[in-house]
Amino acid sequence: MSNQVNTLPDRQFAEQLVEAAIKAGAAHADALSVADTGDSISVRNGAVESVEREDARGMGLRAFVETPGGMAFATASTSDLSSEGLRKLADQVIAMARISEPDPDAVPPTGATHPTREQLDAWQQHHNHDDPGWSLEEAKAAALTCEEIALAYSDKISNSEGANASFGSSRVLYASSDGFSAAYNRSSASLSASVIAGTGDGMQRDYAWHRALHASELRSPEAIATEAAQRAVARLNPGSMESGETTVIFEPRTATSLLGHLVSAINGRAILQQRSFLTDCLNQSIFPDSVCIDDNPDHPQGLGNRLFDGEGTRCSRHRLIEGGMLKHFLTDRYTARRLGQPETGSASRGLTGDIGIGSSNLIWHAGSLSQAEILQQIGNGLLVTELIGFGVNGVTGDYSRGAGGFLIENGEIVRPVQGITIAGNLKQMFSQISYVGSDLTWFGSTAVPSIAIEGLTVAGQ
Repeated sequence: MSNQVNTLPDRQFAEQLVEAAIKAGAAHADALSVADTGDSISVRNGAVESVEREDARGMGLRAFVETPGGMAFATASTSDLSSEGLRKLADQVIAMARISEPDPDAVPPTGATHPTREQLDAWQQHHNHDDPGWSLEEAKAAALTCEEIALAYSDKISNSEGANASFGSSRVLYASSDGFSAAYNRSSASLSASVIAGTGDGMQRDYAWHRALHASELRSPEAIATEAAQRAVARLNPGSMESGETTVIFEPRTATSLLGHLVSAINGRAILQQRSFLTDCLNQSIFPDSVCIDDNPDHPQGLGNRLFDGEGTRCSRHRLIEGGMLKHFLTDRYTARRLGQPETGSASRGLTGDIGIGSSNLIWHAGSLSQAEILQQIGNGLLVTELIGFGVNGVTGDYSRGAGGFLIENGEIVRPVQGITIAGNLKQMFSQISYVGSDLTWFGSTAVPSIAIEGLTVAGQ
């Protein structure tokens, strides 16, 4: 067979790879094609520090074989897209599958609820994201402007850690031996800046960033620069605070971590393996009844939009938390079958390795009070703007993390604090949420407001 490089479109590459796997002895197979292109430019003190370009393409294959003990499978990938390269990959994966441990509960890529052709066509019309909207020169100008404004914000800004602008696009295609094949494109652009305030031992750093589907949707360089500089200056001359129980407000930037802990705890794999503190909490109230959280795969601001998941299952919106009640675990087809739960279209996949579970766009619905109004309501407490370390036990929910932020007295921010620890238990923390802010903020594929939690233990002086 010829070693000539294949010039077929990626859909035919993937279909050709699946066909090669079936010919090599697979009972079922599916393939993933990923093509990424991107540019990134970093500047510091008015000069370009680095320019990077990514242009990568690869194919991954998962193949199932019949064994006396049940289905066994294996995965591998290649960047050799010649006909010979694809054939060798198919032969390699089949050989690996034949010596792999069978799993009687394995779910091959057949019988998934795929999107229809009409749904695919409609999706492509509304989600044709393959242009991030920047040239390299435009990205460079944005980064330089952002840093310049941040440095000029105050005479207390003493140095720059740089600004970065990046943009790119990716194309993901899935094909299965049951005849389904489809693709989607994604693009994004981002801009960030990081500066240092103060001098000597009193220096403080902070940053700001934004990422969006298109460069035109990014916050302005002025807004990002001002936020980074304001945050750095506000942190100067920090102290500690008295230890004890208090109400803690997580600003949106740090509240994303709370959402991350929730999603990890409702991951179907964690539930199946009994390593989640929410294993027995389905259809139970774990938050106050005002809390609603969605996994939404189709949102105009979300960078996690997708019509189908890593197994070709059609994605749909799920209200994970409704009226404070846990309504869904996130599942792929395997965990859905093992748990006896509905499929949520949450399979995530790389070019190699087993199927994982991941969300699309996570949205914690906003409340009615601004962050300033929440401060007034709680009176005294702590506003957390930085979290340090990873002291979270996913099995028990025990929570202990280093933190920094601002002391709140009589409803007002009075001074910065750092070198403190906040502790509690996530299950109790979720139930003790007292306020959800109106300041819903997007961070790529996650949108969260400020979250206030009563009764957390703070270790300070």
